[in-house]
Amino acid sequence: MDLYDVIRRPIVTEKAEMLRKQNCYAFEVDPRANKVLVAQAIKQIYGISPLKVNIVNEKPKQKNNRMGIGFRSRRKKAYVFLKPNDKINLFEGV
Repeated sequence: MDLYDVIRRPIVTEKAEMLRKQNCYAFEVDPRANKVLVAQAIKQIYGISPLKVNIVNEKPKQKNNRMGIGFRSRRKKAYVFLKPNDKINLFEGV
């Protein structure tokens, strides 16, 4: 798996913004990714070595609509903790 395919997108929510003040960044990652791959991808893409990486698996949620019952796809999130002086600019090139 290519390291640029490991990180799909940053998560921009109220909780993620509060964590960002504590120098923790949230990303949606590939479901096959592990902590080591996420750390390597952050180092290659942003040029910063993370202190630690936490992974959270989200189960698919049940969704009711006009067509019946369906499921949203599962997600995997990674919380990346950085050193106090390191920052990631998530909105570069926007």
